[in-house]
Amino acid sequence: LSLAIGLGLYCLFVWTKALRFRELLRIDRPIRQLLPILALYTFWGNILPMRSGDVSYIYLMKRREQVDGAKSVASLMLASLIDFTLLIALMVGTGWLLRSHLEGQLSYIALFLVPILIGVLLIGLMTMASLTPKACIALAESCARPLLRWSQPSRGTGFRFSQLISWLTNKSLEVARELTRFRLDRRFLTIWGYSNGSLGVRFGFQCYLVREMGIAVSVVSLLFALAFTNLFNLLPIQSVGN
Repeated sequence: LSLAIGLGLYCLFVWTKALRFRELLRIDRPIRQLLPILALYTFWGNILPMRSGDVSYIYLMKRREQVDGAKSVASLMLASLIDFTLLIALMVGTGWLLRSHLEGQLSYIALFLVPILIGVLLIGLMTMASLTPKACIALAESCARPLLRWSQPSRGTGFRFSQLISWLTNKSLEVARELTRFRLDRRFLTIWGYSNGSLGVRFGFQCYLVREMGIAVSVVSLLFALAFTNLFNLLPIQSVGN
């Protein structure tokens, strides 16, 4: 029974991820077509280090759904920013409830002030990219211009390296343009809703496993620990961080 419940929750988690990425990519596809891609992406993301599992998502979206690579990268970046913001909010909320237990172990600056500032900064960046896309693109292009000038084709042993730098810079600009195409509208609110649902199902699944293993930890303490764990999952050091 426990395995059946766990499998059901895991499938629900993948389903909510598929719903979210369909909205992020702005594509009209049946969920059943995206579910295998998100299931494989979730599998490889949990197995491979340094977030190299993200390559499977980009490859499968391009191979099976003809989604441009820059668009896939932009959707992954925006999803990570949203998740990072939600996890910071969870960490601060549960940390406040556990403040009497954490006193003397973590300062209020490290536990509340710094995470809140980071969360506000991330929300500000997403809002700015949505409200002032032309200014953001102009800023990105001005930052990329020196690299593009430096990587102009020239003879010598560094020619291939210059080509690589030029290609990476142009691809980064394509991703930046994709990121500025999102608007603060109903679709964006839907993405946040699916993100909340996805995290809720994931944490519910993990809390259920802990309870089934007979570990006597309060739900609030467990959520506080899971917030840190999943924050590390968004970084390339998740293997060590976890």
